[in-house]
Amino acid sequence: MTEQPGMFGAELRLLDDRLLDNLDGWLAWGGVLPLGDGSPEGTTLVVATEAQILERVSWAELAADDASTTWNITLLSPTVFTSHGRHIPGVTPAQLATSLHARWHAWSPETQPPQLRRDDLGVLTMQDHTESVRVSLGMPRADRRGRLTSRSILATEGSLRISGVAGAATTRVFSRLMSLARFTNVGSHAAYGMGTLDVVAES
Repeated sequence: MTEQPGMFGAELRLLDDRLLDNLDGWLAWGGVLPLGDGSPEGTTLVVATEAQILERVSWAELAADDASTTWNITLLSPTVFTSHGRHIPGVTPAQLATSLHARWHAWSPETQPPQLRRDDLGVLTMQDHTESVRVSLGMPRADRRGRLTSRSILATEGSLRISGVAGAATTRVFSRLMSLARFTNVGSHAAYGMGTLDVVAES
């Protein structure tokens, strides 16, 4: 997100190009977006003045992007992973790979890379510069969409640097998965903005 006096810019990440038509329609009708807690006193109306496509690639292009060996990852929003109904602290290559593969499988199973097993991930090393933060998932009481939960959870913020062995099959698959991270979130509660990554790849 970028910010200027009286204005701000936000990035939308879409896996379905058909949503661009919905976005065009919303902009044509004025692009009005309410921000706040849903109450008259705590809600502000903002108006989108313009939108542009920053990057657009096909699933086939993502599947061919297997040359990177190192990834500098910044967690732009708190990130949490869930297993069997329990929130798992921290962020690991295995969690990232599992989450991104699940999204790929849901949207384009015909182009998805092989699913990595935990035993395969030994060729990846990680420098962890993250910390735990407590995040409230409760929606404001005035919000008509209801409340997701009334308690807070531990999530992760910070940055990671993950490297793989050049030429290894696991590294090539992980490279494809990290390419997808430019267009989708990872982990749980992605619909609430959690799990947004900025990924800078190196060969």
